[in-house]
Amino acid sequence: MASPVFFIKKKDGSLRLVQDYRALNVITVKNRYPLPLISELINNLRGAQYFTKLDVQWGYNNVRIKEGDE
Repeated sequence: MASPVFFIKKKDGSLRLVQDYRALNVITVKNRYPLPLISELINNLRGAQYFTKLDVQWGYNNVRIKEGDE
């Protein structure tokens, strides 16, 4: 789906590019899993005995995924 683009004349005679996203917004699937607040994440760690640290920049593509879970 696309959204229409228009050129509207401004008071000074120049053109302004405008795009109408209303139809696109209607069919957009809302974020079902919003990112939690940092304070909520820290509260979830309270009482934990083990922590895992991943180097996102260098290690993301090196994390092995169990066969069948790809």
